[in-house]
Amino acid sequence: MNLKQLLQVAIAGVVATSVPLISAQKSVAQSAAPLSSFQCQISEDQLFVTLAVRQNGQVSDPMIVWKTEEFSGAGYTPERRCTEVTNRLNSLLQENNQSLQGLYMTAGLVNGEAVLCAVSSTRSGCNTRNVLFTLNHANRRNPSQMLRNLASSGVVGSGNAIQESGGQPYVDLDILVNQLF
Repeated sequence: MNLKQLLQVAIAGVVATSVPLISAQKSVAQSAAPLSSFQCQISEDQLFVTLAVRQNGQVSDPMIVWKTEEFSGAGYTPERRCTEVTNRLNSLLQENNQSLQGLYMTAGLVNGEAVLCAVSSTRSGCNTRNVLFTLNHANRRNPSQMLRNLASSGVVGSGNAIQESGGQPYVDLDILVNQLF
């Protein structure tokens, strides 16, 4: 299995997502334009996707491709999940002065559900105020490994996307999103 396939398998269960891999030669430019927003759009494949957009108009590869219908019975269709999670990411960006620096994604349990959340410290955990989205059945089994696999696809020269605190992985959101451009 090549690295792209491994990455897709690792995060496919999050919401049946795939994050395109960036070649090892591509590095995140320090002078890249700041982020403007995240957007929920429909891809060429007619799937809902969450993308990042820079202030200069540059659009990233999909951060999340919303495929799973697992939550549709409860009213959380791929379209609704895309819209709601994109709004949460935009709120996070706005609260952090249009930057993802110093923000991390980690996994945890909230109300008995496995979730991914955004935190501002590698000493923080998930709670009802920082949930990004609930993991589907496939990734509930090992969300920490899914985060490790996601971060291990890092771009050469971009820095270390993953940090661990007490065995809990934290993915640097700034590095992760910049890898998508």
